[in-house]
Amino acid sequence: MFALQLQGQERQLVSKNFRFTDGVYLSLQEFQMNAPAHKWEDLEVQFFTNPQTSLTQVERITLKKDSQLLDVGKVWALTMDGIPSVQVPKSEIHKELPTFAALKLRGKICYFTYPDWRTKKIYVAAYNPLTGRPFRQGVVEREEEIIVEKMLHFETGEVADFTVENFLAWIADDEPLVSTYEELSPEEREEKLFKGLLIYVDRNAAYLKKQE
Repeated sequence: MFALQLQGQERQLVSKNFRFTDGVYLSLQEFQMNAPAHKWEDLEVQFFTNPQTSLTQVERITLKKDSQLLDVGKVWALTMDGIPSVQVPKSEIHKELPTFAALKLRGKICYFTYPDWRTKKIYVAAYNPLTGRPFRQGVVEREEEIIVEKMLHFETGEVADFTVENFLAWIADDEPLVSTYEELSPEEREEKLFKGLLIYVDRNAAYLKKQE
């Protein structure tokens, strides 16, 4: 009886390779409990996943039992083959259909990326070939494709850009790791940012919440 009691009290660790239950999650709370609102086998889903970007665009989700359509825009995340993908706000990505980005790293701090086009201001100038001096100059805006890097805090649901400043704020509870980063040069902090995230996730456990 004592052994069974201990087993019932064990919390399930969310490791960086943890595989979630396949299905549709309508809220952060469902995701934290690994309890999708709808299992994958109960759904018919029209979607396309880009294997290069790990982005999934969903056109339609239908419940098999009564042919009811789900509002894809209200889906918080979906999981296929154990890999969860969170919905990217339409204001942050130039896609017509609801788009989901795979969590490439799971744990207390999750990590995901997606490509997008952003406007960049560029200084241009035309030079006099005789004098070498600019006779016309100005700033123009151009679109360029970038890789957007994001962090998702498993315990709060907060999402932030994956930058050195944000990362240090999120790992304040790991003083030795913060101290290590403070000793690095700005260039080294950028270079070792993802490595630091891996170290933090390994040293700071996250657990599934108990289902209500």
